[in-house]
This record gives sequence, C-alpha cells and structure tokens, in this order.
Amino acid sequence: MAGSFRHIAAIAAILTLFLTSCGGDRVKVIPRDELAQIYAEMMMTDQWINSRPDVRRIADTSLVYEPILQKYGYDHQDYLKTVDEYMNDPERFARILRASGDIIEERLTDLRWELEQRNRLEALRKRIEAMTIKSDFKAEEFFPYLFDEA
Repeated sequence: MAGSFRHIAAIAAILTLFLTSCGGDRVKVIPRDELAQIYAEMMMTDQWINSRPDVRRIADTSLVYEPILQKYGYDHQDYLKTVDEYMNDPERFARILRASGDIIEERLTDLRWELEQRNRLEALRKRIEAMTIKSDFKAEEFFPYLFDEA
C-alpha cells in the first residue's frame, strides 16, 4: 500500500508541475476529508487495474481518475489546485494519505466481515440441504418457531 501512496504522490506532483498554468476562476481546493476519500478510491482503482493485465495495457490513469473526481463534484483543475495547495505542507499531505489508508483498511474489514457472513450462510444452506435429503427430516424439529402455537 505504501507503493500506492508513493505512486499517487508522484502522479500528483508531476500533474501539478505540468498543468498548474491551466485553470479558471472557479477552481476549488478539495477539503482534506474528501481528498482522503478520493485518494482511497484512486488507490483501489489502481490496485484493480494492476491486478488485471488486460485492463492495465489500455488504462490511462488520468482518464480513470476523472470520474472519481466528478463523483465528488470536482474536476482535474480542482485536483491540481488542491495538490499544489497541500504539497506546500508535506505533513498535512501525509496525514491525508494516512487517512486514505485508514479508509481502505476500514473497507477491507467490512468486506472480510461480509465474506465471513456469506460463508456462514453457505455452510448453513448445505446443512439444511443435507437434512432435507434424509428421509427422517422433520421441519418442526429444525424450525420449531414456525410451528409454535403460542
């Protein structure tokens, strides 16, 4: 993940150097919390692209990132102004990247929990299926709450 941080920071620095002359009056600085969310999505997108050789060959990351910025209501010029602003304070920029890592870790925790739940449900489905195949299966023994006459 540290490699992804460096990758994003390098892209940000290069884009800032080459494209800061472009822009208009409406260019906005993206707030830190939103930038952390945006970077988290960019990093996850990078990982997905890198894991797919067929996509990696044709992916232009500048085009891939634009929809992420648009999702949050920003454009490329806003991003460049933001990076230029935050690069003046490397510690603040590092905190944003750490927050992005925390967002990704939280998402991974959620996905692991979801996978665990799916695995439990699959195991339960198999148990139920195995029991219904038996000739002596009685639904009221397995699902007594369905047969309560209270």
